Amino acid sequence: MRFFIYTIAFFIFTTAIYPAIAMSQNNQSINPILSKKKQQKKPNSKDQLAMKYYREKKYQKASELYEQLYSANPTNYYYSYLFNCYNILKEYKKADRLVRQHRKRNPTNYKYLIDEAYLADLNGNSKKAKKIFSKLLDNLPSQRNQIMQITSSLQAKGYANIAVEVYKKASSEAGSNYTYGFEIGDAYMYSGNYNLMLDSYLNHLVLVPTDIQRMKSKLRMVMQMDINSNLTGILKSKLLQYSQNNPDNIQLADMLLWFSMQTKDFDMAYRQARSIDIRFDNAEKNMMELAYIAYSNYKYEIAAKAYGYVKDKKVNGPYTANAWVGYYLAVCMAAEENPNTDISIYEDLENQGIEAVNELGINNITSDLIVRLSEITAFKLSKYEEAMEMLEIALMNPALNSKKQAELKIVLADIFVADDKIWDATLLYSQVESEMKNEPIGHEAKLKNAKVFYYAGEFDWAATRLDVLKSATSKLISNDAIDLSLFISEMRDEDTLGFTLRKFAGADLYMYQGKLDSALFLLNKIENNPSAYISKEYALFKKAQILVELGKVKEADSAYNLLISRYPMSFKTDNALYERAELLRTTNNLEEAKKLYLIIMTDYPESIFAAKARKMYRLNEESEKLEDENYILNSDY
Repeated sequence: MRFFIYTIAFFIFTTAIYPAIAMSQNNQSINPILSKKKQQKKPNSKDQLAMKYYREKKYQKASELYEQLYSANPTNYYYSYLFNCYNILKEYKKADRLVRQHRKRNPTNYKYLIDEAYLADLNGNSKKAKKIFSKLLDNLPSQRNQIMQITSSLQAKGYANIAVEVYKKASSEAGSNYTYGFEIGDAYMYSGNYNLMLDSYLNHLVLVPTDIQRMKSKLRMVMQMDINSNLTGILKSKLLQYSQNNPDNIQLADMLLWFSMQTKDFDMAYRQARSIDIRFDNAEKNMMELAYIAYSNYKYEIAAKAYGYVKDKKVNGPYTANAWVGYYLAVCMAAEENPNTDISIYEDLENQGIEAVNELGINNITSDLIVRLSEITAFKLSKYEEAMEMLEIALMNPALNSKKQAELKIVLADIFVADDKIWDATLLYSQVESEMKNEPIGHEAKLKNAKVFYYAGEFDWAATRLDVLKSATSKLISNDAIDLSLFISEMRDEDTLGFTLRKFAGADLYMYQGKLDSALFLLNKIENNPSAYISKEYALFKKAQILVELGKVKEADSAYNLLISRYPMSFKTDNALYERAELLRTTNNLEEAKKLYLIIMTDYPESIFAAKARKMYRLNEESEKLEDENYILNSDY
């Protein structure tokens, strides 16, 4: 909070001390060539020398030159610098004479009246300052631009409380149709009175509900300046208070929902979105937006809850199909993230997916649900034939656009690979490559096709396709292609006959097919090979992945940790750090996960996982901060 006050104070101080510098810089930016020519013609001009002394804090020398410049040309520009020099040097009599002299030249500019009051305060004559301010308040102009000029000068000199009085007096004058609510709030902000600042903003919103977008922009700026989150807690308390006191005000209800989304308090956002829908009806759009953002932030349970709310309204509205799809994708992701999910959950998910398709039909919206349903059926329940049939039926629907058809074909090809029909898979991948040549999904098909050739031991064919994909527009596809290409190259260098690489290819295929025991058998053979070196690192990493799939969390964690400690310079170390962090996160060991994210960010900044680690670290930090804020707020209540 103190830092926030100092930041604002510094802004006001620099505005007061350096008005002319900004003007000078603006003039130079408008015509830099002319400015440069001037400097070349008169390198030792008096005004440049005065500015040089001023910047070097040689105020005595600067004031002598500015006195001469002002005498010859009494502009506001020279006045500002001379006035500042006198004040810094505490030559208050000279400053007073200058102010009164300049006011006579500019009788309609209130800035110089405020300068006179400011100078009186500096000189210890507070009675004179109060008298000037009292006279100012009794004779306020009616024009809004002049009010803004007065309050701007007051705030620049540190008189935010007087500025508030000016705003209130101006808004109460007969004929005034402007409330100055935002401006009063800003003045309170400069003085550090955040409770009154927020009261002013929110009262303004009650009076002028059309200003809601302006309000959101204002509060977003305030929250960005709130380094220690002290102000955010006050804002939350105020929004709750105003919403409860004004239950029929939809703008306040919307502001509380907006705030919850900004702070990623998705539980509170859900309650508020539901309340808005119940009280004001037909507000499903809020719930859909919440669901989408929660899903994007890996909060799958809240996303499923929000999508489910819209889905269960049983209204065939504009969001019903999207809500069904979003709900299904969210519950599937939540199940996959939970290491304790058993087969009965996936069986239930399969039934839910079939129910949704039967109710909604096959179309471009539900195709995403069909993709996920077929993956659950094939890869979690090992019912390949049923999954293939489902996809083939969907592909017969002419209503699907080319992108959706390509997505279905890729999943069908994936299932072919899992069912040992790898050459059927490569034909289908090649078809998508050809049809979507310049699209990201076409590149994805090419990458998967390269992996098929790798599984089959056709390493030259795989390497050729991977080389093409190294320059793919999708960073994820490009990185995967580089990763596999480098792996093939390293294994060939270690074992020129290719026996080790074939074992890895077989193990990877078994892993993809869910034949984990067979994969472990091949990986153990690689690890036990006394001549192997680099291959042991890869084998250990893949074993850790298998242990995760088997639900052996402690063994998997130990395997990742062993790789990190034994092979700190390995090509897979950053990968192992990230996988271990994710394993710890999904098993609610957030503190240890954060430490690993931080290691990736600091020790492996060039890693492809650095950006992911940064995002996950930030999300976990926000979650912890939110829990602390909620605890404090609930304690206060």
